[in-house]
Amino acid sequence: MRILALLLLLGLTPALTSWTQAAGKQTALRGHYFLVVWGYQGETNDVVQSHTFASFYNGEDLAHGIIKPATISWLPASHIVQPFGVEKGHNFTLQQTLQMACQSGREVRFMGPYEIKPALFQRALKRIELLKSGRIRYSMFDTAHGTMNCIDAAGDLTPTPLDTGISWGFVASAKVVRHLSPYFVRSRKTIGALAGILAPKACSQPRPEMTQQR
Repeated sequence: MRILALLLLLGLTPALTSWTQAAGKQTALRGHYFLVVWGYQGETNDVVQSHTFASFYNGEDLAHGIIKPATISWLPASHIVQPFGVEKGHNFTLQQTLQMACQSGREVRFMGPYEIKPALFQRALKRIELLKSGRIRYSMFDTAHGTMNCIDAAGDLTPTPLDTGISWGFVASAKVVRHLSPYFVRSRKTIGALAGILAPKACSQPRPEMTQQR
């Protein structure tokens, strides 16, 4: 899909235009990387209706007015989560994931954006390559070799193992943020202005947990 069509769909064109018109702000984005961690869940907080995913942004793209996040959104290819067993997985785009959440009536929340170190961005790209390779399958309880659930796919990106315990949905997404926080850059220069661009509207409006770094 063309970038313009995507921007129109997500309602981001005015915000992006106002941002990229300032040359100084464009320069500030180059060489920087950003992360938004997402979660959704159903009204009953059923584990099979919950999902954790993350979108990673290259500041060089943003400086040129391109919003094209590298997204880790690992779900069964069928879109239907089974509590047991192993399934063929698929890594969905941010747009596809938000559309699925809206169509199924899920509540969507996001955390961020956070400026991150380049190493974390590169780890995310490698994870996406792995998920697309076909060598990994989806399992909600990813105890079998060669399987991942959505939480581990999006959050277990560092040498330190991710441990979210028995959690899912918004709670698991918050734990992913804490796990990845050592890779955050403690700067607020661009975060406020980017919040409306990197966290697009889902359904009516996603509910933010945090819109700035802490």
